[in-house]
Amino acid sequence: MASRFHRLSAEDGRAHSAFGRGLRPAFRLLDKRRCICLLWLTAQRVSVGMLDLLLAAALYLLFLRLQGASPLRHLVWTPKTILSTAVVTSALILVRALLDMLSTWFASRQIQALYKDFLLRLSRGYNEMRWERFVERNRSELLNHAVYTAREAADFYHRCVEITASTVVVVCMIAALVYQSPMAAAGLGIAALLICAIHRLLIRKRLHVAAFNRERSLRTLHKHLADMFSSGKEIRAYRNQTFFLDRIRDQANCLGISNQRVLILPQIARILTDQGVVLLFLCIVIVTQIQHGDTRQLLSLLVFYFALSRRLLPLMSQISFVAGQMESSYENVKIVDSELNDCLLHRDPPLLAQLPDPEFALELHHVSFSFHEAMPVLRSVNLRLRKAEIMVLRGTSGSGKSSLLNLIAGISQPGTGVVRVDRRRIAYVPQETPLLDDTIRSNLLFGLPEMSDAELTRALSVARLEEFVAAQPLGLETRIGDNGILFSGGERQRLGLARAILRDATLLLLDEATSALDEENERQVLDNLSTSGVAILLVTHRTHAQLLAQRHFHLQEGCLVEEFSRQSPKIEPSFSGVC
Repeated sequence: MASRFHRLSAEDGRAHSAFGRGLRPAFRLLDKRRCICLLWLTAQRVSVGMLDLLLAAALYLLFLRLQGASPLRHLVWTPKTILSTAVVTSALILVRALLDMLSTWFASRQIQALYKDFLLRLSRGYNEMRWERFVERNRSELLNHAVYTAREAADFYHRCVEITASTVVVVCMIAALVYQSPMAAAGLGIAALLICAIHRLLIRKRLHVAAFNRERSLRTLHKHLADMFSSGKEIRAYRNQTFFLDRIRDQANCLGISNQRVLILPQIARILTDQGVVLLFLCIVIVTQIQHGDTRQLLSLLVFYFALSRRLLPLMSQISFVAGQMESSYENVKIVDSELNDCLLHRDPPLLAQLPDPEFALELHHVSFSFHEAMPVLRSVNLRLRKAEIMVLRGTSGSGKSSLLNLIAGISQPGTGVVRVDRRRIAYVPQETPLLDDTIRSNLLFGLPEMSDAELTRALSVARLEEFVAAQPLGLETRIGDNGILFSGGERQRLGLARAILRDATLLLLDEATSALDEENERQVLDNLSTSGVAILLVTHRTHAQLLAQRHFHLQEGCLVEEFSRQSPKIEPSFSGVC
């Protein structure tokens, strides 16, 4: 399995060369302000390198002054005394340290801001994606993109800044070496070309394939872990932990191999660079000794080369190492760019605000709906729901009941027809109520502004959850666990109902929202809702709920058929149309 995985991943890696298609995705992700900030950061890092070059020149001059010699080449301005030269050298050291700390702080701040921007853009994009597309995506994969991939993509820009600044500084330092010794500069140039050739021919391609494999293995591992954690009850009941652990072990092995290659290959390039440049520096020392017979001049030049190489050697090593890391992190840039494009392509169009007539809470006119180009789920549905009216909707599994409620709530949009409803006054309670791993209070508010305990208690009372919450030692501050795991199914559903009641809705959509309640609790909850003056569209097969409704409808082959009505014959019918 592992060999097949690597073979397929290698083929995909070759098909998606990291820089083969240019850096367009990297530029698309940045706005003008971000580009200016990154350019300013690059200028700061270059300035640190230039101060290193000036510091080397100042040390060279200081040693010449100490030995009573003068520079071979006269500069425009140089300190005339030993004391002034020492003061200038000390000032350069202080300014260099301060600028280095300032640029490091600015870099961390900008990259963190860039990561936050990617995280929020992905989160917003997934949230605004068409529901039909969103439900096709794996949740753990979306989570991985928003948290891990976005961070690695932001790090790519940091590496771009570092490698650009390092390259500029190295070029300037080599130019200084040319000024002092053309032979030494030529040697460094040859070494740099050899390093680039080794990286391009031996490391770059293997590194990209390893990075591609790592991203794919990581996404698959996240999916398998999410499957295992969400299936905890069944795993313990069926005693099949081995199956899930084997899947995780296989992906962990693939991830480990890819991670090892991603980490080792840049290190190989760094080691070759370190040792090669050190060897070259020794050659420079020998050449310098041969060229300059004056011992005083030789000592000053060696100080100059030492100060320069102290910065130059790590920079050349860093360029090689960071280039390898960029190959890895650029894969994440492409993923973020692809995900944002996908979100934009499948973005929900803005909902048109169309209100029903004043006496109605909901009006549907010839509404049809289908998933992609498949068979229509709903066909020319017409429905009018009066204010404070209760309506029951029944149908077999897959008949389109939840799809109809999604259209009304604005989660999906119809293919044809018009939905007229005040979406600001809708509350929707699905069968599986999503709950936050937080307190009861936070789950009731669910984004609403802060409310008084009395308001929250009234909503809990309608949902028949007041006594349960009052019995908890922490009351409203009681934590409910991951998706309400510490509560029973009926308590989770009633908490969802209380959340909906707080919305001050005129239309309440209940999709099997009382299926986990016992008969007595269901009866009392529905009785409380029936006297609240809210229009209710209730999907249920429970007997008591059906007895409360004024009208019953049945969805059959995408058509809405009225089965029963308690409306007075003097009232105008609120349903019309056939399939």
